[in-house]
Amino acid sequence: MQGNFRKGMGEHQVTGQREFLKKLVKIPSLSGQEGAVADAVKIEMEKLGYDRIIVSGGNVCGIRGEGGVKVLYDAHMDVVEPGNEWKTDPYGAFEKDGFLYGRGTCDDKGSIAAMVYGGAEADVAGATLYVLASVREEVSEGNGLKDFLSRTGIKPDFVIIGEPSRLMVARGNRGRLGLRIDVMGKASHASRPQDGENAIYRAMKIAEEIKNMDKNSPADTVSVTKIETPNLNINVIPEKCSIYCDYRSAPGRTREEILEKFYSLIEKRDKIEVIKKYFKPWSLEESHPLIAAGMKCRNDTLGEAPSIMWIFCTNGTYTSAELGIPTMGFGPGEESQCHSADEKIDLKQLDDAVKYFSMLPGFILREIKEN
Repeated sequence: MQGNFRKGMGEHQVTGQREFLKKLVKIPSLSGQEGAVADAVKIEMEKLGYDRIIVSGGNVCGIRGEGGVKVLYDAHMDVVEPGNEWKTDPYGAFEKDGFLYGRGTCDDKGSIAAMVYGGAEADVAGATLYVLASVREEVSEGNGLKDFLSRTGIKPDFVIIGEPSRLMVARGNRGRLGLRIDVMGKASHASRPQDGENAIYRAMKIAEEIKNMDKNSPADTVSVTKIETPNLNINVIPEKCSIYCDYRSAPGRTREEILEKFYSLIEKRDKIEVIKKYFKPWSLEESHPLIAAGMKCRNDTLGEAPSIMWIFCTNGTYTSAELGIPTMGFGPGEESQCHSADEKIDLKQLDDAVKYFSMLPGFILREIKEN
């Protein structure tokens, strides 16, 4: 009955993912507040005839098939704050000129809609397909997915991360390290600055060196994202100033190697504290069976395109870098739209992603047999 239902969807399959995405975008879902979106995903999976649905730790997973090869599709439900610069309602799901506008259209509800609909249509003979809408990716990449796999005991053979990739196969992503540098000076009355040492001025010099840190290694980037002093009064020369940094690293870079770069800029009286754990970078070669299957599926269903490396972090930092599960990325949308005002997604890309996700399990199974 389930197979006949999918074959009989007809025109509904062409437009269903668009209406589903609009429904998701209209539901605010900041990290830790994904419940209403999870309910909507579960209802849609039931409507599409998934064999089983698991709700665990706020995550929702639809399951199809009972084959030996376990493939997990994952996309996150949480979004970041919209901010105040929007020209449209960030939760209005406004459609214009083939684009859908709203917070989460691109990051990451477009991938949820594409995976849910593509997964419902996929031929899963020989495979078990898990389609997961996960929580808390924006605040802690991998933790929501980690909690789900731990609670359920599911052990996928392959993981596909749904994040915006312009419909190109992503072979990996850069790592991320967040840290704070406490730069020390000497307090004095502001009327006698010569009696003290202004920690802000020292911090400014260090921040300038951080700005130029990786000019010769463009694969890595570092940004100073906040500078603050604990001063309560403006008539005091500050004895402490803290610099907050976000470092993005290429595959192969170690935590210790990154920290050494910062230690070389400071003095013994200063202090560095890691405030965001190191999310390790990861990547697969194009010759890996999963990437080969992903590229063949892309070429066959949508046309040829090169593979890419994501410059941002994803849940793949957990599945690939920590668990060692072969992981690949793919999704509709432009990376530049992530976290932006007036975020949007090309609805044609959404439709193409549904087609891709419906075909991918078959390509993975064929690639395994050939290898």
